[in-house]
Amino acid sequence: MTRSQRTLCVVAVLCAALALCGAATTEPADTGLAPQAFRALCEQAADAYARGKPAEAHSKLRAAARAAAPDRFHTMLAEAAEQYDAGRPQQARARLKQATRFLNPWFWLILGFVAQAMFVGRFAVQWIASERRGESVVPIAFWYFSLLGSWGLLAYAIWRQDAVIILGQTFNTIIYVRNLTLIYRKQRRDAAAAAAEEARA
Repeated sequence: MTRSQRTLCVVAVLCAALALCGAATTEPADTGLAPQAFRALCEQAADAYARGKPAEAHSKLRAAARAAAPDRFHTMLAEAAEQYDAGRPQQARARLKQATRFLNPWFWLILGFVAQAMFVGRFAVQWIASERRGESVVPIAFWYFSLLGSWGLLAYAIWRQDAVIILGQTFNTIIYVRNLTLIYRKQRRDAAAAAAEEARA
């Protein structure tokens, strides 16, 4: 196996592992907090304010907010508030910047569109190559377009936490890497056969 093939295999394995990690986080964690417990936290926060303990009240309110909305965005906001209360404004600003990424998905949308364009563009590449040869052929560029488009869609699906697309693109990636491996293996065999024939001549 050549270095390029080993690289493709390693990248494919990493993408598959990343996809499995993304699939494992598609469902929000269940906090199991009952409505009575949520109301109790709110009441404890009100009591803490009445007793002149705002820090304790803030802590109770954050616990209630996390339980009510346990997604990553609200968790980051709560963590930023804790950093501010602890006198660490730089860490708090860092968490807020991370949280704002959830409100500005343009990078991921652009990535998704580019990946989809590459995925569809592979058929244009295959069609042009077939027209030039006068017969139906599948050029090696078809598999590279497929692989890059699949990786982009896989990253987009992980961001969207879409288990269906994650699963499909993970298997697609394995197939594309395998096809490229077979192509390069055949090229090596052909080159070895040509060299042997030249040596005999």
